[in-house]
Amino acid sequence: MKNNLKIVVGLLLLMALASCGASKKMTYFQPKVERKANDVVDIPSYRLQSVVRFKPDDVLGISVNIPGEGGIASDYNLPLIPSATSENTGEGSPVNTGMGRQAFWIKKDGNIDFPVIGLVKAAGFTQSELEDELKERLREKVTIPALVTVRLLNFSITLSGEVNRPGTYPVSEDNINLYKALALAGDMTIYGKRDNVTLLRQMPDGVYKRIYLDMSKEDIISNPYFFLQQRDEIYVAPISSRTQATDSSPRLNLVTAIGSFAMSLTTFILMLTKFK
Repeated sequence: MKNNLKIVVGLLLLMALASCGASKKMTYFQPKVERKANDVVDIPSYRLQSVVRFKPDDVLGISVNIPGEGGIASDYNLPLIPSATSENTGEGSPVNTGMGRQAFWIKKDGNIDFPVIGLVKAAGFTQSELEDELKERLREKVTIPALVTVRLLNFSITLSGEVNRPGTYPVSEDNINLYKALALAGDMTIYGKRDNVTLLRQMPDGVYKRIYLDMSKEDIISNPYFFLQQRDEIYVAPISSRTQATDSSPRLNLVTAIGSFAMSLTTFILMLTKFK
């Protein structure tokens, strides 16, 4: 009887340990030290340094307003893109078309062709830097200070692998972090490998940089790649058990299921024997 009890306790302990291990693999923001309720932790980040810089093939929405001089301002504005057309909208469209804006495509050489002014360097500039550059160029043309607004229209990210809704998603904000990106795709599946997420980022010279990120730890916030850039690609690999299950034959899956059922039945019988 005592031996049977030891077997049952051992099996229950193994199940508890397995459950704890699985729970830990599923958890985000795991601290290095144990936290107590109501603890407040300051975690540094690269939020202020992670400013999006424009790249070739980006699409910019730029508008120019000159107070009291609407007729003059029209010379520096392209016709507005309709806020919703069959050509620029649709599921998975990387261009944010929630507002009507003038679209300027950044050419391979990094320039945009701006009305009246001509070629203006845009690649490598941030939003505020390009606004200041255009204001300075407009001072040469008009005496009244112009109001210039620049927005990135094709800010999008792609998520694939073990996420619930793989796809390319437009980003309406001027920045997005990894957790917000995963939320767009419905988070990882239970088979997603949280401690080894791959980020692919194309550099200005066309080379792809591949970064491996551990999203199960709270210090991921301090990683310089926590905040994403336009056209970043995120791949979530499956855990090994998922891969093995995919590769297994139906016969092996059946044997495993029978074995699991037999173990459960044995445990149940031993528990009944104990209480007799």
